Amino acid sequence: MKIIALLVSSLRSKLLIMFILLTVFPLIFVGMISYGKSEKLISENAFTAAELQAAQLSQEIDVIFQDALRFTEIGKQEDTMRFLNRTGVDTYEEAKTILSLFAFYREIIPSSKNILDVSITNHEGKTISESKGVFKKDQSELVNLVEKEVNGTSNDIKIETIIVNNIPVISITRPIIWDITYEVIGYITILLDSTVVQEKVENALIGTTGSFFITSSADEQFIFPYMSDSFSSSKNDNSSLKIASFQEDFSDRSIFTVSHTSDVTGWNIVGAAPKKEIMKDANDIRSLIIVSVLSSIMFTITLYYFISSRLIRPIRNLKEKMKQASLGDLDVKVISESSDEIADLGISFNRMITKIKSLLQNSIDEEKKLKIAELRALQAQINPHFLYNTLDTIIWSAEANKGKDVINITKALSHFFRISLSKGRDLITIEEEVKHVENYLIIQKNRYRDILDVTITINEEILNFIILKLTLQPLVENAIYHGIKNKRRKGHVQIDADYDSNGHICFCILDNGIGIKEEDLLNIRDHLDKGQTLNKADGGFGMYNIQERTKLFYGEPFGLTIDSIYGTGTTVCLTIPAKR
Repeated sequence: MKIIALLVSSLRSKLLIMFILLTVFPLIFVGMISYGKSEKLISENAFTAAELQAAQLSQEIDVIFQDALRFTEIGKQEDTMRFLNRTGVDTYEEAKTILSLFAFYREIIPSSKNILDVSITNHEGKTISESKGVFKKDQSELVNLVEKEVNGTSNDIKIETIIVNNIPVISITRPIIWDITYEVIGYITILLDSTVVQEKVENALIGTTGSFFITSSADEQFIFPYMSDSFSSSKNDNSSLKIASFQEDFSDRSIFTVSHTSDVTGWNIVGAAPKKEIMKDANDIRSLIIVSVLSSIMFTITLYYFISSRLIRPIRNLKEKMKQASLGDLDVKVISESSDEIADLGISFNRMITKIKSLLQNSIDEEKKLKIAELRALQAQINPHFLYNTLDTIIWSAEANKGKDVINITKALSHFFRISLSKGRDLITIEEEVKHVENYLIIQKNRYRDILDVTITINEEILNFIILKLTLQPLVENAIYHGIKNKRRKGHVQIDADYDSNGHICFCILDNGIGIKEEDLLNIRDHLDKGQTLNKADGGFGMYNIQERTKLFYGEPFGLTIDSIYGTGTTVCLTIPAKR
């Protein structure tokens, strides 16, 4: 576990592991697939080529047997039929006629030189042989001849290898059918020189050491080559040659085999060769893949050390600078000696540190501005003139024996300053801010009883949302002192609060006071947009203070908007986000 932890703790070790995973494993995977594909392709090509060779060899052997089988047409001649149907001793002339047929067919068949002997035998054993003349076979030979009929069908041809005068030959026996009764009336036997087939089999090769063999289709016993040293021949009671079993000798998986069945003889043409010879090209490809993989591994390791030395050093330098920055040193700089991505990363780091310093300084400045704005707002609420006038109102009410008014004004003044202080909190609920405005209006309505009327319409759903304290009261104060008071008649202040179309909370303070002239309105809007302070006498100080605090705390697009028509009235709206 410690070794694994050590490996994964170093970037260099991780790069080495990554290089190995990204190069060695894909190479091995591709090599295995390539070898599998090439082995399959080579095997298929070798199998196809061997099958073509086997088919060609089978065709050549079939041609030999087809030429030999043309001699069986002698059995259909009229003289042959007459000879086979007659009993008793045949005349020399009859035998001579059949022998002349043998000679005639030898002249018209070019490959007749491969025919060693042709003989015709009837059911009584009467035989005419090209080499022996006329004679009668003994009972054992006749029985053996009759047994050559396969499955009792008269058109079957029996082909086997036998020994004649210590020479292996191929015996081809075919029954002769009388075309009147369709009975077997005799047999024609052709002895074919086996060396013709032997030579073709021995001359056909698979690769350099592979050979072809011929086996019987029934018991898969070897027929050719009977002189091969690889197999031991034996002579059975029927004088037919059979050599070792194909199943026994070619069951080894290291031997590549292919076979083709002859349409004429029914023999299986079998090709066999060592598999390592057939797959030599595939083995060479495997060796090449192994060498390529090993070479790639060595190249990868060398490349890794070169790349890691170029990458790790600047990364470690960047890591140290980051560590210094995390400890509070914002004066660090990364010096890059190259122009690659790591150098760009160092430049970006330097820019980030500079930006952090700038943002940190801006944050400090904005915090100072916010505190100053809050202090100004608090100072505005603790206006000595407002306090003096309120106390004078309380005294006048007391002297006039208006005890209830004294209680209401005193209670409103107490609640007014309690909410103004709010235990040092910057944020209060909208409900508290509205109560703060109501307490202020209670005091002012007692002072301006005959000229002030107030309407408050608040959506109760927004009462639990938060707002910066001391936000609405300065706007209401502006409406009274700079709007209604200057009009010299009874005025009306309307306070509305609800959601706007964007889901934000919007407060609107409307008055029917004197209003603002067009040029003054444009000047106020310009100063509010630029964050510049207006003269307090113009009613701009309170709005600037609210605008600055709102922008600093909430950001865009929140803040104040103002509309006014001179002689008609003014509408000031404050938009803040809906936050709880």
